[in-house]
Amino acid sequence: MDKSIPDSVEVQVTDPPMERRHQIFPTLTEGQIETLSHYGERRTFLTGEILFREGDRHIPMYVIVSGEIVIERHGVHGPHHVVTDGPGVFTGEVGTLAGRAAIGTGRVSRDTEAIVIDEASLRTLVIVEAELSELIMRAYILRRVAFIQDSDGGVVVIGSRHSSDTFRIREFLGRNGQPVAYFDVDEHPGTADLLSRFDLSVSELPAVIDPHGAVLKRPSNRAVADAIGLSPDALDGREFDLAVVGAGPAGLASAVYAASEGLNVIVLDAKAPGGQAGTSSKIENYFGFPTGISGVALAGRGLSQARKFGAEVAVPIEVIHLACNSENGFDLTLDDEEHIHARSMVIATGARYRKPALPNLEQFEGQGIYYGASFMEANLCAGEDAVVVGGGNSAGQAAVFLSGHARHVHVIVRSESLAASMSHYLIQRIEATANITFLPGTEIVELVGAERLEKIRWQTSGKPVEEMSIAHVFLFLGAEPNTKWLGDCVKLDRKGFVLTGPGIDAADWPLSRAPHLLETSRPGIFAVGDVRCGSVKRVAAAVGEGSVAVQALHAFLASVP
Repeated sequence: MDKSIPDSVEVQVTDPPMERRHQIFPTLTEGQIETLSHYGERRTFLTGEILFREGDRHIPMYVIVSGEIVIERHGVHGPHHVVTDGPGVFTGEVGTLAGRAAIGTGRVSRDTEAIVIDEASLRTLVIVEAELSELIMRAYILRRVAFIQDSDGGVVVIGSRHSSDTFRIREFLGRNGQPVAYFDVDEHPGTADLLSRFDLSVSELPAVIDPHGAVLKRPSNRAVADAIGLSPDALDGREFDLAVVGAGPAGLASAVYAASEGLNVIVLDAKAPGGQAGTSSKIENYFGFPTGISGVALAGRGLSQARKFGAEVAVPIEVIHLACNSENGFDLTLDDEEHIHARSMVIATGARYRKPALPNLEQFEGQGIYYGASFMEANLCAGEDAVVVGGGNSAGQAAVFLSGHARHVHVIVRSESLAASMSHYLIQRIEATANITFLPGTEIVELVGAERLEKIRWQTSGKPVEEMSIAHVFLFLGAEPNTKWLGDCVKLDRKGFVLTGPGIDAADWPLSRAPHLLETSRPGIFAVGDVRCGSVKRVAAAVGEGSVAVQALHAFLASVP
């Protein structure tokens, strides 16, 4: 049976709004085209030639001088026309800068002359040519956004809203900005035809179908990343000036500043860019964004900046061992048994939300228990009651966001007030929202359900246990540092956070000079953001630490061979 996606149907993508179209597909002036010609070579292509195929890596940017290039995508309904590019238009999107898989196929529809700019030259271009860089980067970012909003093409996920593995895959792809067409066996009538077409049974779900029609049954996140071209090229044996472990705001800030100053940088993250901040629906107290910005958008911008300056951002790659006894750097073992070497390191693995001591908690993770509140989770609880547990800003942001989707949101905390842990503006908004109820002195004592969460039992201080039909609980409890992977390489405090600068005992510091402010007990290893002892748990503080660490890092690198 031919399992390729059929090519008998054409679907036209809805045109973007006109006020955005000129930014998504800008037309270059003759002067701009002349400038770009210095970064590539002019070539002629004949009608019908395929310049690149969906899924191809390391494709160049094509700047059309004359002729036409059609961009298409494949989906469950067949060829999917995206746009026809004419003279003055250039191809590509944010993944092009990093050599990641093409999201569409480029075909010459009329004899074309184009300037072909390879990946390395493109990165030089966006650094050297400020005006063109702004135009290209804006277009690339907006094109990726448009692809994400197009739910008919690209990678196909078939699963169930009641499956934790389906939730895991959708969350992974969503947080990594990957365009996905999702089909739910419980909600979409046409899904049965897809199962038949690809010889799938319900027991083999979730399934991921890549643009070439290959089917992955119940895959890991890494398997999905490899299949769709999200994961990096082979890293084994490569050497870097700086390895940043963790791609949250602090880690990405370190990467942006270090790469922009000429260092060879790699960022490694097991899940997705953004860290805890990446799960936030809206951050409103981050300087420079008076109307707020979502965690995903902030992470996406940081990722694009890091890649613009040439940093390798590798996802989903986990560091499983750190050898820190080398005289000239540090050796990192990755989860796919690859090894890399770095002259210096930044620890930016952040913290994860603490799990309450409930016996069947993990059974319901992804099936009623969530640790973030994005649009995907909000849609799951649309029209139903939800519970947010926690008194910090993340919990407050989640409660306000979910109140626009859920029937009612219950915010429960063990303390008697939110004032000590939540920003005043969020407290005001919670108090002013009719479908949010704040329950102080309350905690969940039991989760009830069979295959998924159906009810919870909670207790308010001095009152009997209550039971409610709640199928959606969002946990934003106190943070625990992600430091187990460090072994005994650096000194930690009693809670597991990394000690830095003045917090390091003299007996634990091996050099005559004092440690830099954000340097750990191991010279050349720095710690920034939530993982660091004494850090301020705010996005702006994390970004600041990430940038400050780079200055000290330069001083360290200058002192070693």
